[in-house]
Amino acid sequence: MWPYLLATLALLPFVIQEDPSPGRANTRTEARNLECERLSAQAAAEAHPGRVWTSPPRGDYVERSALICQERMMRAGLRAPRDEAILDGLDAEAGGFAGAVRALGPLATERTWLVEVHYPEAQVAPKLSFAAQNALRSEGLAVSDRVPALAVGDLEVITRLEPSEAYAAACQRYAANGSLRRGEDALLALVLRDSRATALSAGVCVDGGWTWLR
Repeated sequence: MWPYLLATLALLPFVIQEDPSPGRANTRTEARNLECERLSAQAAAEAHPGRVWTSPPRGDYVERSALICQERMMRAGLRAPRDEAILDGLDAEAGGFAGAVRALGPLATERTWLVEVHYPEAQVAPKLSFAAQNALRSEGLAVSDRVPALAVGDLEVITRLEPSEAYAAACQRYAANGSLRRGEDALLALVLRDSRATALSAGVCVDGGWTWLR
């Protein structure tokens, strides 16, 4: 089965073969059954030759990326009830978090935002990250696919801390080790703080300072 391909431009619309978001083309259920990954135009062209183009023949100097989507293997309804509940409200929740970030004003608009997800189900976490990135872009914010990293020693210390302290400690280390560049980057983290909860929490890390949005 061929994956859906959506070309995305930094400045203006171009050729869109399929829009994976809910709407006239897809119901909400159909959209949720898609697994999507954003690649650079060059990487997408190499992975799908003849279906993704890095630029039109004459070139227009616009930076492109490509959204690669395909139907997921697991049918709707087979996930755990908690996962289904979180995914059902994901668009609205991600939009709310992105709006709260945008409300930070220049602190938000002058940074490139990274997204980090702390969620126990590996198959669900990428969907949360993808939704958050799209929501931030919808607010007009710069978004990077980079993920901040910690040294092994940092992880050993931080994983021993209480959750209320661990996120702030990780934020400080991200700034100290350069994973989040001071004055340039910021992080939106989506967190499931209670394994029984059906709602996510979110926090932001800016220049080594951690703040919970909810």
